[in-house]
Formats: sequence, C-alpha cells, structure tokens
Amino acid sequence: MPHLEIQMPGKAPFNFELRDGETTIGRDQKNMIAFEGDLRVSRQHAVIRYSPEGCTVRDLGSGNGTLVNNQPLSPRFDLKLSNGDTVKMGNCTITLRLGDKIGEESEFKQVLQRTPDDLIGNSLPGIVTSQEVSPVILRRELEKREQLLRLFYELGEKLSSIFSLPQIFDQVFQILMQATPASRGFIFRKTDQGEFEQVASHFREDSDDRDPLPISKTIFEKVARERVSVLLSDAQRDNAQLTSHSIIAHQIRSIMAAPISGPKGLLGIIYADRFDLLDTFSEQDLDTLNAVAVQTGIAINTAINHERLQKQAKARDRFERFLPRQVIDEILRSPEKVKLGGERQPVTALFADVRGFTTLSESSSPEMIVGLLNRYFTIVSEIIFRNSGTLDKYIGDGLMALFGAPYISALDTVNAVRAAIEMQRAMVGFNRQLEAEGLPAIAIGIGINAGQAIVGYIGSETRLDYTAIGDTINTAARLESKAKPGQIVISENAAQILDESFRIELIGTQSLKGKLSSIRLYEVLWD
Repeated sequence: MPHLEIQMPGKAPFNFELRDGETTIGRDQKNMIAFEGDLRVSRQHAVIRYSPEGCTVRDLGSGNGTLVNNQPLSPRFDLKLSNGDTVKMGNCTITLRLGDKIGEESEFKQVLQRTPDDLIGNSLPGIVTSQEVSPVILRRELEKREQLLRLFYELGEKLSSIFSLPQIFDQVFQILMQATPASRGFIFRKTDQGEFEQVASHFREDSDDRDPLPISKTIFEKVARERVSVLLSDAQRDNAQLTSHSIIAHQIRSIMAAPISGPKGLLGIIYADRFDLLDTFSEQDLDTLNAVAVQTGIAINTAINHERLQKQAKARDRFERFLPRQVIDEILRSPEKVKLGGERQPVTALFADVRGFTTLSESSSPEMIVGLLNRYFTIVSEIIFRNSGTLDKYIGDGLMALFGAPYISALDTVNAVRAAIEMQRAMVGFNRQLEAEGLPAIAIGIGINAGQAIVGYIGSETRLDYTAIGDTINTAARLESKAKPGQIVISENAAQILDESFRIELIGTQSLKGKLSSIRLYEVLWD
C-alpha cells in the first residue's frame, strides 16, 4: 500500500497512507500532515498529489523551501516522485514508499513518552537563529512552552501532597479538561495479571455520551507495548485497523492515549477523546497529555509507596511489642518468609512468673491488677529486648522469651541470664514505687534452659505465632515452676555455657514433671 514514512526530530517515525487526491503539508494543524513543532516549516508548505498515474510534490511558496533528494525544489512546480525519494522541509523528512506493506503505525502521530527533563528541554526544536522565524511566531511558541511548563509544575504541586488515588485521578481530570478540549477522559490501571482495568473516568459537562468506552485495541496495545503516546487526529477517516465500528458510531473525532509509567514499568494508560467534528486534538494537546501522564505516574507511585509505608508502620508498631528490631526488619524486608513451619536450632528459653499472683488477685480490684501487670510487663519486656531477646508471649501473669531466635549467637545463654538478673534487680526499684503508692509488692521466679528446639511460625493459615517448641522449652517452663520468689533457676546445660563472671550455685538434683530422669538445677545469684 503506498504511504509516506515521516520522521520528525526527537520523535518516533510514523506512516501516512496515501490515497487518491491531495495531501497537504505544513505547520498549521489543519494540514493532513502537520509539522507543528518545526518553525522553519511554513503554515501551508507543500502538497503531495497521488493518483494511479503517479505521485508529485509541489512547494507552495514556503519561506525556507523544500528539498527533494537533497536538491532544492522550485516553487509552484510539480515534481514527479519515485519510490524511495525523500522530501525534506525544515528538519522533517518524508520518504515515499510505493507498494510497500504499511504497518499498524499508519495514521498515527507518535510522540515518545517524555521525562520531566525532556519536557523542559523541548523548547524550540529546529530553530538556528531568531532571524529564521518572525517575532510573532517565536513569541507564540515560547508562550506555548511556558504554558506547558506551568501546567506541568502546577499539576506536580497539586499532586505532591495527595496520597489518595481517587483524589489524584480527580485532580488529573480537572487539569486535563481545563488544558485540552477533551470530551471524555479515562484512566486504566495495569493489574498484576497484565490486564488493564478502568479505574477512573470524567466527562465534560456538555457531553451527553456516557456509554461504556469504545476504544481501539490496536491503540491500547501500541501504547502499552512501545510506551509511546499516540494521537489519532481523525478517527472517522483512519483505517479499520486503528478504529472500530463503535468509535465510528459514537462519532468520536479525535483520540489521544499516553502511558503512565513508574520506576518499575508501566502503571497504566490515560486516554482522552473528543466528539467535535469541526476540530481535532493538536500536537500541543498531546504534549499536555504527556505532561499529565508523567505527573500521574509520579503521583500514583508516591501514593503506592505511602500506603506501603503506612502498612509497614502499623506492622512495625504491632511487632515491636513482641519482637526485637532485627526480627521486625527481617519480616518487613522478606514477608514471603513468614509461613507455617520451623527449623531445628539451638535456643535459650526464659520463663518468668509473678509469685503469689492468685492471692493478690483475690484481694485487689481487677483494674488495679491490670494496671500493675501492664507496668510490670513494660519493665521486663524492655529488658528482654535490650539483651537481644524475643518476647514470645505473655501467659497470664507470666511470660516466655527466646534468645537465639531467629538469629543464633554464641552469647544467647549469656544474654538470657543477664536479662534475668536485670529483671530481678528491676523488681527492687519497682517494688519501692508500688509501696510508695500503697500497692502490694510483687516477686518473680525465673527459669532458663538451653538446647535444641523447633523454631518458626506455628499455628494456622489465618493466625501465626513465632515461637519455639520441644523438650528444651518444656524444661525451661518446669524450671520456672521450681524457682522461689526472687530466684533464677537454670539447667546444667545453661550453667555449662556461662563463664566465671556469673555467680552460680548448685541447688541439687531434682525430678521435673513430665521427665523420666532427674536433672541438676543451679541458681544464679544476683543480689
């Protein structure tokens, strides 16, 4: 199919299908081929005539002339063109292709998606000296660029403090309807499955057509695949590859679409069309859509990150009540690792329990008991965290802590015993406060054991607990039950790991509930 290959500076090449009759070329948007961005192209620069007998080109008396195969073309003279001939006006080049297959780019005006820097730098392409254009044209083009930059930064300023996607889309449509003659606008988000889902739409007040969006799949696929913005000036005239019966039936005159991009790829597509049969979108409108698409991508990505950070902050707030910072960081960094199951590893378990709590509960109000426990747990939890422990759970008036989970260290048992000593010493000061307030003093017993256990996430698919299970854990709980008020009882396994800096005494050999053989118990002296 005969067509023209068109190349404009800084833009992707596109094809224009030749049909019988005239194809007007110039800077004015009313031309069939409009080189609006090149000021060295006259408003009505040239015309190409095509018929079965051949193809000719005529310069219409342009200010800067026309070159055919790099040779000047005499004004008002029809020159016959052959396949492969090039016609140049300003910085724009047209190549004639007779009989070549035309691809899906036919009828498109394409503009590559521009970054903010591109938008700022794309001021006056093709101008060498100010003498080549009139002051009126130069001022008009500068005003256009100034308007585009003002729009770009105005939208950026408005969207910078908005983190709600519906509010972002609302602002985007307000700007789009204000800056372009669009009748309708639509935003599509790319789903995780790679499909495009309509998430927002806007109709101009004087638009009566609010039916479901008719849109060419070819346009959508092109924007998504090549990351280019597309302007279809006359959807009623262009070939069936680019339009559909519904577009023609709805009398959609002109179509624009642009990719919405983020740091990790395509986020979606923004689309606009208009119905006015007397006017179409201009290339300046496409520049505006590009600017809107760039800022929309920035705003969507900011909103996504803001939501992610909020979720992380809430998760961190919950986790910090039970887990040390390094565990929280690991969970937030690799949430996929949070799943049912565990692994065998060495761990040191610490159990602590308030002695005489039942009697205390019977003689005190529930409100007083809850307040006392909250103060107590706050003190001992901070001590556990300070010594690299993981608070596994609260058990009534008791607690279970792990040292060496999830990260194993040679100091796990040492840290557990140090934490136990700090807890007992902290109770001395805490009891002074209680007594000053007229409240009863409390005492705790602590049991510690070291050995192998299964550590990981245990529970159901809907509720998980990070914990440890096994004989090591059970033995630590039994040791705690043997501890007297203010006492720290440890197993022989734990005692063998400690160095001479700790003062320990052998309590004796005792049998523990649930164990067939007796074990040696040791007390850690702390006062």
